[in-house]
Amino acid sequence: MTIKLIATDLNGSLLHNDQSYNRPLFKQVLRQLQARGVTLVLASGNEYAHLRELFADALADNLVLVAENGASIYQQDQLIFDGSLSPAAVTQFVTVDRQQDFLRHAYVILTGAQGSYTESGAPQQLLDAASAYYDNLQQVMSLRTVTDKIKKISISTLPDQAAQMVEQLNTYFDGRLHAHDSGYGVIDVVAANVGKLPAIQWLAQRLGLSAANIMAFGDGANDVPLLQYAAQGLAMQNADPQIQAVATGVTQWDNEQDGVLQTILTQVLGSSAD
Repeated sequence: MTIKLIATDLNGSLLHNDQSYNRPLFKQVLRQLQARGVTLVLASGNEYAHLRELFADALADNLVLVAENGASIYQQDQLIFDGSLSPAAVTQFVTVDRQQDFLRHAYVILTGAQGSYTESGAPQQLLDAASAYYDNLQQVMSLRTVTDKIKKISISTLPDQAAQMVEQLNTYFDGRLHAHDSGYGVIDVVAANVGKLPAIQWLAQRLGLSAANIMAFGDGANDVPLLQYAAQGLAMQNADPQIQAVATGVTQWDNEQDGVLQTILTQVLGSSAD
């Protein structure tokens, strides 16, 4: 069937390693997709404010931004889906869950509608790294004092320990919340019904599409469900072999070579870069 929705991860997929992207080529592809009635979805664990800044000059009608690992979906700067955590869930996390032995000393960031929040005293190295992904990052004496509407909870760990912690968290939450490995040692905790795949499925239903109409790109563990769902689920050339193994194909180019955009041009649009 005809591809009518293309979903791509950002870090390690659409974006270069320095968080940049080929803006002229991106706009060219977006324009050609719009002419064919194809929706392009950018799906990321990043907060919406960060994505809005990255793509401010490219907010076309056919561009959808899925932020906070599916907790927010925006089109033309309008919120069309809000999967925020309930106040009760946030309170439970910061007062009870956070006190569990495996979380007590973890570095935690709450991502809200107005900003992001972490407790004072976090190592400067972690604060500097977080500032590249979290806009308006504020230090507070206690996460219990945050009153913002919370989209997701991020937990920092060592990259080689992330998979084990995700499993531990999901066992502990027992369906109450859901933890995703967002890569680079960051675990995102969201509402149980939230994730990249649920976001794409919600959009597909809204647009009257099925998996047969969907192409997806990704490079990380949290992209796997989406890659397996889409009729054309493509792992990036730079993805780990285990991610490539579950995809329906692998891109010819890596993220530094504009692999997502080049693949869309050749496989969907039947053209090449201007």
